[in-house]
Amino acid sequence: MKRLLLATVVLAAACGGKSMFRLTSENHDNDRAQLAKALAARQLPEQDAPKNAARRPRVFVVEAGGATKTIVAYDLESQKVLWNTGADVQSRISIGGDFIVELEGKELVARDQETGNVRWKKGIGGDLVGATADRERAYAVWRASGKPRWYVAAFAGSDGDELWSHEADGALGAPVAQGGVLYSPFLTQWLSLIDGKTGNELARLRGLDEQISVIRATSRTAYFGSKQGVFELDTRAASGKRESSTYGQVKLPAQLDRTTYGPDLYDATQGTYTAADRARVLWTSTPSDDGPMKFGNDMYAVHYFRYVFGFGTNGELQWAYSHPRTELVASDHTGAAIVGVSSTGDIVALDPKTGAVRAELSLGTKAQVLGATFDAGGWNPSGAGDKVETVAALSAIARDRDARFERVKELAVAALAKQPGGDATKELLGVLADKRASVKLKDTVAELLQTRKDPASLPVLTAQLAVHSDFIAKTESDSLAAVAKSIAGLGGTKLEPADRDAALAALLSHLEDPATQSPDLVLVIGALAAIGGGAERGPLTSHLLLYHADDELGADAAWQRAIATALAEKGGPGERETLRQVALDPRTHQGLTAAIKDALAND
Repeated sequence: MKRLLLATVVLAAACGGKSMFRLTSENHDNDRAQLAKALAARQLPEQDAPKNAARRPRVFVVEAGGATKTIVAYDLESQKVLWNTGADVQSRISIGGDFIVELEGKELVARDQETGNVRWKKGIGGDLVGATADRERAYAVWRASGKPRWYVAAFAGSDGDELWSHEADGALGAPVAQGGVLYSPFLTQWLSLIDGKTGNELARLRGLDEQISVIRATSRTAYFGSKQGVFELDTRAASGKRESSTYGQVKLPAQLDRTTYGPDLYDATQGTYTAADRARVLWTSTPSDDGPMKFGNDMYAVHYFRYVFGFGTNGELQWAYSHPRTELVASDHTGAAIVGVSSTGDIVALDPKTGAVRAELSLGTKAQVLGATFDAGGWNPSGAGDKVETVAALSAIARDRDARFERVKELAVAALAKQPGGDATKELLGVLADKRASVKLKDTVAELLQTRKDPASLPVLTAQLAVHSDFIAKTESDSLAAVAKSIAGLGGTKLEPADRDAALAALLSHLEDPATQSPDLVLVIGALAAIGGGAERGPLTSHLLLYHADDELGADAAWQRAIATALAEKGGPGERETLRQVALDPRTHQGLTAAIKDALAND
C-alpha cells in the first residue's frame, strides 16, 4: 500500500500543471546549457558495451510460427541459444538491464532476460506507438483508442509499476532511451530529453531546418534526424540547424534509394519488424567540436536486403558483401563490427573497414526469422577474416538470379567497371554472356565496357574475340559488338605492343569472316582504327577494295561511313589516294562515293 501511495504521488507530481508537450515549453527550446546538463545526466559506459546487466553481446530474435511466434535469445559471444519461448509479439523487442519488453497482444510484457519468463504485464489502453528500455525502466508511447491524444509513461523494469506519465494533444513518436534519459519526439519538430526516473523534462530541441522522425542510440552516442540526414546529439545540436551542428548525410546511389537512417518513429507499422529494416545506413562517428559529422574510419555501410555495401565518405564504393541465398532481415553497427541476421537464422559479422567476414554463426532454427534487436555494443568478433574480394562480390550481385534487385545489379556493374584489372573486365563480359541477365543490364554493361579505358583489359577482350559465329559449330559471337566498342575505347591509351598485336589479329579475323554482320563490321573497323597505329591500314584498304562494289555491304550506309572515315583519318597519302580512285570507279556504290568525298573534304 505504501509503494502504491508513493507511485501515485510521483505520478501526480509528474502530471501536474501543463503538459510538457506543447508548442511552447517552460524550458527554452534549444538552450545549450540545459542540453549540456541533460546530456551529462546520462549514465553511459566508458566504452561501447551491451546495455544488458551481464554486459554480454546478445541478439533477440522473433521467429514465425504456427499459432504464435517465438522469441529466441542468443548469446553472440558463447554462440549459444539462451532460451526460446512462444509469444504473441506485436512490436520490436526493447532491451533493458535484466529484462526485455515488447507488446504481446494488447499488453506490454516484460520478460526476464536470462530465462524468458514473464515478469509483468501491463495494459496500455490504446494503440502502441513504440516502446524502449534502459537498465532500470521500460517506457512506452501509445495513442488513446479512437482519440487524438497520446501518452508516454515509464514503468519499473522489476515489477511494471507505473512511475510517471505525460499526455499530449499532438502526435508523439516512438521513444528511445539511453543511460537513464528518454528521448521523446513530438510533432516531428521537437525532441524532449526527459529524466527517466522522475519524468521531468531536462531540455528540449526544436528542429529548425529538418524534421525529427528518426532516433538512433548506441551505448555511448545518440543521433536524431530524418530521411535526409542525422544530427549527433551533442551540445552543438542546440542550434537546431545543420550548418552549426554535428550533422551527417551519406551519399546514397540512386539504386539504394529505399535506404533510411532508422525506423520512422511516427509510422505505426515500423513499430514492429518490417521490410524497411532491410534497407539501413549503418555508421559510427567520432566526436567533433566543429564542422560536419566525422564518420568512423571515414566510411559508412548500407545494408540493402541480401547485400551490404561499404562506402567512403566521398560516396565511392569500397567493398561489397552478398549474403548467400537469403535476405538479412536485421542489422546493426556495434562500433567494431557490422552484424546482421538472415531470415533463416544465419548471423554474420563484417569488418566495417574491409567487409571481411569476421564471424559466421547460426541460431540453428528451421523457422523464418521475422526480425531482431541487437544488444551488442562494442562486440568485436575475434575472427580475422580475409579481406573481401570486391570484384567477386560485385560479380555475384550482378549475376544474382533474384529479379527483384535489377537496380542493385546496375549499381554492382557500375562499381565493377571502376575496379582496375582484367578480372573485372572478365566478370563484366560474363554478365553479357549470361542468358538470364536482362537486356537493360546488358546494355548498361556494354556502355560501361566502352568507357572503362583500362589497358589491362585488352588481353581479356582479345580472348573473347576467339568466339566466332558458326552455324555448324553452333556458336555465336554475342559479345562481339560490346568487345569491339570496348577496344575502340582504349584508343589513345598506352598498350603493350604484344597485347595490341594480338588484339589486331583477333579483330582482323572477324573483319575477314563472312559471317560477321554489317553492324558488327562497322564496330570492328572502328576498333582497328582506334588501336591500330597504322598496322590496320593495309587490311582496311583490302577490305575496301573487296567490297566497294558489293551489292549488299557496299550499299550499307554505316559501313560506307566507317571504312571511308577510318582510311581518311588514320591512313597516309597512299590510303587517301586509294580512296580517290575507288570514288572514281564507276562500279563503286554511289553512297560509298559520297561518303569518301565527305571524308576527304578537308584533305
